Amino acid sequence: MSQVLYACIGVIALVFMATLAASLLSRTSVERSVSTLKDQLIEIKTTSSNLTRAYNDQETFQRAFMLTGDPLMIGQYEAAVVTSARLESELYSEIASSQHAAELLPLLQDEITAAAVWRNRGADPQLAARRAGPVPSALLEQMDTESKRLFGELRQRYRTLAYRIDSLVTDQLENIRGALRTDGISQMVAAGIFLFSILAILFTVRRMLTRPASRLARAVRAVADGDYNQRLDRTGPREIAEISAAVEAMRDKLEHQARFDPVTGLPNNADTMGALESALESHSSQGAHLGVLFCDVDHFKQVNDTWGHAIGDEVLAAIAARIGECVGPLDVVGRIGGDEMLIVLPGRQCAADVTAVAERIRRRVAEPMVHDGFTVHATVSIGVTVSVPGDSAESIKARADRAMYQAKQAGRNTVAEIDSPSRAIEV
Repeated sequence: MSQVLYACIGVIALVFMATLAASLLSRTSVERSVSTLKDQLIEIKTTSSNLTRAYNDQETFQRAFMLTGDPLMIGQYEAAVVTSARLESELYSEIASSQHAAELLPLLQDEITAAAVWRNRGADPQLAARRAGPVPSALLEQMDTESKRLFGELRQRYRTLAYRIDSLVTDQLENIRGALRTDGISQMVAAGIFLFSILAILFTVRRMLTRPASRLARAVRAVADGDYNQRLDRTGPREIAEISAAVEAMRDKLEHQARFDPVTGLPNNADTMGALESALESHSSQGAHLGVLFCDVDHFKQVNDTWGHAIGDEVLAAIAARIGECVGPLDVVGRIGGDEMLIVLPGRQCAADVTAVAERIRRRVAEPMVHDGFTVHATVSIGVTVSVPGDSAESIKARADRAMYQAKQAGRNTVAEIDSPSRAIEV
């Protein structure tokens, strides 16, 4: 009888050790997946997003020069070209040193090639023709159509790369979830074995191992599905707590990168346009209006050339802070481009109220900034508009953008207003 008992105890011990080994292997797999996600894919995703922003800046400044003939736009365009080249090299190195090089490098090469084709056959010929003097409207329209088509191909390439990077992030999260599921199953088997020996051990194992792993698996599943509000429980064994902390840090970083600009801390273009769209829907249903301001920093390239890009970023952050001082708690301030910011002013019923806010911002930004004993002067040109029935987020943004260009043409450091799609007033 004792031999049978010892044999049973031995079998139980062997099965438990095998279960424990499987659990440790699954945890190692989780830690490896988290390391890959944090050290490689997040870095690649960040650089890819910055490169996309640089391409869009090139197209923005190229089109701005074609519309206005302002030489400053050429400088901004060339600066964006230099930034793109640097980011292309950085992204290539990051992908080449990752385990996903074979899959991502061809997509990056397609993107870089499409960017070069757009510049060589679309943007640069247009800029050269515009610099040479007046361009016949028929030729200008033909060149503009070709440039838009080529940039559309570039946009498709960088979206394809971004989609694949996001898919790899999701795959890593799924790997983590699968490993945690295996870990949970292994621990439940161990708990079942100990049920035949000591009920107290079952309670302890379940309380210390199974529940934290299950909660962590649910939290990781929620993050994989895009729910960044899921909170992770860090109680339980040290390994589970460490994995929870790593996944939580990764989730917070992904959420912040998806919504906020790293330089100014303001909502990015997608988040700002989402807020504008929501505000338009709310105000339209109530028959109310809202104001929109489009701010562009004057001669910002000169700030970068004079003080350097690090100081330029600090100036942008200071301007964003000053704009924040001039608006209310319900207003939205977002960075939508290189030196462009969009301000959404809900509840403003007339253009005069919106223009008053714009003037307050213009005066506040124009005040000298002191940095390390040096004085930096910056100004903004602001386009003002108020929503009208039938407006979409894109249409009211475009109208405010046109008003901003009118402010630029009026001499900068000024405010220009378009109070309807067909009427413009300089303030």
